[in-house]
Amino acid sequence: MTFVYRNSNTGQVVEVADRDPCLDMLDNWRIISGPEPADESGPASAGPDRPSEHDNKAAWINYAVSRGMPEADAKSLSKAALIEEFGEANDGED
Repeated sequence: MTFVYRNSNTGQVVEVADRDPCLDMLDNWRIISGPEPADESGPASAGPDRPSEHDNKAAWINYAVSRGMPEADAKSLSKAALIEEFGEANDGED
């Protein structure tokens, strides 16, 4: 099993054989690729939870990146624009 993590601050990508508990606890590291979870509730492709409108811009940037937006593009948008783009549950409208 291989897990791929991305640092939302630097864009650095690392590949590790197993989940890394140190990277998992840091807010700026996200798993961008890995095996499907075995006994998790919900679909494996659901991705991270959408932030609330009260969360900071960094949370929205992380969410946008996890949904496929390039980090530089996400950082260039305002928090309001990120909420407009990713705030609604619009899965299936692509």
